[in-house]
Amino acid sequence: MGGAAPTPSGKGGKKPLDASINLVPFIDLLSCCISFLLITAVWTQLARMDVTQKSKSQGAPNDDPQPNQVTLTLFVNKDNTFTFSKSTGESIPIEAKGDDFDYVKLADTLAQAKKDHADKEDLTIKTDDVVVYHKIIKAMDIAISAKFPTVTLTDKGAGG
Repeated sequence: MGGAAPTPSGKGGKKPLDASINLVPFIDLLSCCISFLLITAVWTQLARMDVTQKSKSQGAPNDDPQPNQVTLTLFVNKDNTFTFSKSTGESIPIEAKGDDFDYVKLADTLAQAKKDHADKEDLTIKTDDVVVYHKIIKAMDIAISAKFPTVTLTDKGAGG
């Protein structure tokens, strides 16, 4: 019984209309597909990074920070430099290291900022549109590892 339909038998060589289909290979394929989909569904949660984007409605005057509250901003520039600034007017330029960003100096600068402002958990990253995506993500990873878990990402044209 190798085929799906029985061989012709009887007068005139007509095939019977009844056929038995072997469903075992189909069930095997279906169980493999379901297992693969269940396993890969976990990866979508692990590779996700939560980022908030400031909308225009959040820039209302009543949303201004407290007078003693310092706002920390990291500018990611298209010429492979960073500029870390505080709302107090202090600005720290971080020059390029060769043809790439100086991520080590950025980590040191953000660690020092966390020491200076231990209660701060938010950091705004403003970037040029032409900066490559993975470089922005690397800067965000450094900010999160420097204990700034709330990262807001905007472009430089939005509010400054």
